[in-house]
Amino acid sequence: MKTPAAGEPANKAAMLPPVPTNLPRWMDNKDTNHIYRKRGSYNDAIYRQVPLLGRDLNAISVGHAFAYEDLVTGKADRLETDTFNRINQVLKNPPRFMPDEASIQPTFVRKYGVLEQMIDWAHILHAQTVDVLASTKMTDAQKDAEIERLYQFYSEKVPYAITSLPMNMGYLDSQPYSKAFRQKYPKVNGLFWGYHWLQGTMYDMLYGKTAEEQRAAYTDVGKRYHEVELYRTDRPFMPMFAEVSPKFAQKFPHIANTFDNLHMLHDMLNDILASDWMTEEQKEAQIKRVTWMVSADAHKGMEPGKQYGTDGLHDHRFMAGMPGMGMMPEGLMNHGSMNHDAMPTNQTQGATEPDTTNDSTMQHGTPPEGTTAPNSDTTVPYNHTGH
Repeated sequence: MKTPAAGEPANKAAMLPPVPTNLPRWMDNKDTNHIYRKRGSYNDAIYRQVPLLGRDLNAISVGHAFAYEDLVTGKADRLETDTFNRINQVLKNPPRFMPDEASIQPTFVRKYGVLEQMIDWAHILHAQTVDVLASTKMTDAQKDAEIERLYQFYSEKVPYAITSLPMNMGYLDSQPYSKAFRQKYPKVNGLFWGYHWLQGTMYDMLYGKTAEEQRAAYTDVGKRYHEVELYRTDRPFMPMFAEVSPKFAQKFPHIANTFDNLHMLHDMLNDILASDWMTEEQKEAQIKRVTWMVSADAHKGMEPGKQYGTDGLHDHRFMAGMPGMGMMPEGLMNHGSMNHDAMPTNQTQGATEPDTTNDSTMQHGTPPEGTTAPNSDTTVPYNHTGH
């Protein structure tokens, strides 16, 4: 068996938490599941009404798949160079149609099929929710009702849905392997967190607006995404849904939590794959563990706002006044472009409460202080034509 890499603490592997026993049968499923999305006249509306956003979302799928396939096929040493450049080229020239991620990352899918299914199913919820918001055939009330039906469809159709409960982000980001990816591959991690910034920001950008207003808003948001957010390497933590789309998160906290937990799953997966001190067997075991950790099955019967046990896994409290946002690591609340002032200390250890009297939102027109757009050596011109 492979031993931990030289230079790593000798006891680090011994600190790895064990995989729970008596896991449900779906955790060992070897079948390929392709569950079709919920039927609706709104499907693909984002491509008709806000096509630039739709194509940018297509490119995100390609970017994740390129990176994961290279990580599991012995090409991790190219991630900050060749892989980054390949992803960046797609981001600047996004495909017209949504790609099949499994065809781009076949080795990853063969190795971690259940995890890929969990991620893909959550991505379908992402896509259909955005389609509803972009639809011109529904009233706002009808959209709200259909979004709830979409979530019910998502949570009941398959056993591998992600929990909608708020989770303690400080706990999830304090595993023995945590932060490995962002430290080792800061440029690619910046792309990933840039994706998550867009995937969160777009909900308030779309919510309650006409198609014309949505397209106009994406002119600014898309510019910021391509020129600033994709290339930031100064974030201390991933963008949180309730920070970048507070109105939507307040109305649909269960959906906001689901997407935050999805993005945290990406981070934990990234960190495990980037930890060279682990053997392949240890990586597979830890990936199985994190898949279980964020699953709805793992938290059955639990309620938001409550803490069960003391290990942090079942800490389902949320930030004060923000049911769509789990407890944050200390000092990392409002870590994006939001107001950092007047942040009182939470009495709960390891968390920070927001100033609930200040309903500040993302200012999309001004880059964060200390942030610069990438130079011409690492980017190609942003082009939405020709595909």
